[in-house]
Amino acid sequence: MLGPLVGSGKKLELLPLTVTTWEEWKTEHPDTVTIAFNTGFSRPYIKPGDPGAAYNTYFAQKELMFPVFELNPLFEAKTPVYALRTAGASKAYPIDVVVEEQVINDVFAGTEIVVVGDPDARSARVYERSGHAFTPGSNARTLIDESGREWRVGEERLEPVGDPDSDEMTLEEFPERVPGHQAFWFGWTNFYPETELYVPASRD
Repeated sequence: MLGPLVGSGKKLELLPLTVTTWEEWKTEHPDTVTIAFNTGFSRPYIKPGDPGAAYNTYFAQKELMFPVFELNPLFEAKTPVYALRTAGASKAYPIDVVVEEQVINDVFAGTEIVVVGDPDARSARVYERSGHAFTPGSNARTLIDESGREWRVGEERLEPVGDPDSDEMTLEEFPERVPGHQAFWFGWTNFYPETELYVPASRD
């Protein structure tokens, strides 16, 4: 059976993805509720000493669960990447590189962006830069711009910290988050085989 929106041209909005630690998430969102660990099914959502128990065995082995059309040999199949896409472009940032560099000022599809690495969660967040050039702050959730102003890495946007001038800015003027997707290299390159790859300047 087909639904009423088939052929309507409507598309789902692409939203930002957050990969984080439970500790950080609870700190930011103390009222969060989760599913019970005892679900009545055999999948081990919790196991002492094995964080991410439900998929940890699969993540740790090289084998794939299903056949793959083609493997891009540039990286191991399960190398994690943070990836961006638009209607006409795609780009992948290896998580190891993002975590090592912490802050990457880049341009994607004509838009200035900053990629912020989270070493604890081994993940990334991406924001528009709005003309700024950022460097790492005192922790993974802060950035410093070219004038020395500190910015907080929020879930929806970058927010200036303790800056009187920011009182004159509206919320819409703060650099907004750019939707992205964290995936294994083999999965991303099978959907987007022509993807651009971020390469650090030192490795050009």
